[in-house]
Amino acid sequence: MSKTRDRKGNITAAFGSDLTLEGMTGVPNLLLKHYQKIGITDSEMMLIIQLMHLQTASNQHFPSADVLESYMSGDRAQIQADLTNLKDKGIISIKNFYDDETDEVMPFYCYEPLFEKISEFWACEKVHTYQQMKKNLAEQKHKTGAVRRERAGSFAKVCKGFEKEFGRMLSPMEIEQVDLWLNDYNEHTELIFEALRRAILLGKHNFKYIDSILLEWTKNNLKTIDDVLNYESNFRQRQSKKPIRKKIESPDKRKDKFRLLYLS
Repeated sequence: MSKTRDRKGNITAAFGSDLTLEGMTGVPNLLLKHYQKIGITDSEMMLIIQLMHLQTASNQHFPSADVLESYMSGDRAQIQADLTNLKDKGIISIKNFYDDETDEVMPFYCYEPLFEKISEFWACEKVHTYQQMKKNLAEQKHKTGAVRRERAGSFAKVCKGFEKEFGRMLSPMEIEQVDLWLNDYNEHTELIFEALRRAILLGKHNFKYIDSILLEWTKNNLKTIDDVLNYESNFRQRQSKKPIRKKIESPDKRKDKFRLLYLS
């Protein structure tokens, strides 16, 4: 059993060693991302990958159709057609280089046309991203400016309304309180004025009482005056349906009442 385990372990180790020593073929992600847009078919893309593999793994810069056929599922005619298409579409080209070892000028498949095409798509994508970012920033800036202007108008309106009802200028602390209310009710300033109106009717000319009204409405998720009126109407209906409980007096208290009634 131990020999079997050792043999298995050696096979696994040998495979792992070869997996590393054989190396890897790097295919640019931009190529995989854009090859269909460039006009490369799946069969042609696989051929390009195998050409890159043979160039880096075994230093075969211009493999024959026979060599390529041993690495691909297509026959020689298909491979030859794909090579011709890639050259005709200006995706790969054939150039020459000088080999020092053999002292010969050798042909090789050049990918410069392919990378130029990829770079065009990359550049267009970058320009589109930049334009979109610029547009979003402009819209965000415009929206932020509009919100600030609206907030400033609401703030001035609320402060003037309070000063009119109170008959005086607001203190710095009161102005700060108005600013805090607007954080929660900027789109519904009518609730702030409604709370002010109710406080004035009860003779409560102070911010603390108004704040307690607004806190109660917030707690019950009331965001408009209609919400407040509906909530109060429902509350009164619930109260009216509750049975009236009469206070039951103890027998001793009733005796005391009778004594007072007849002995007086």
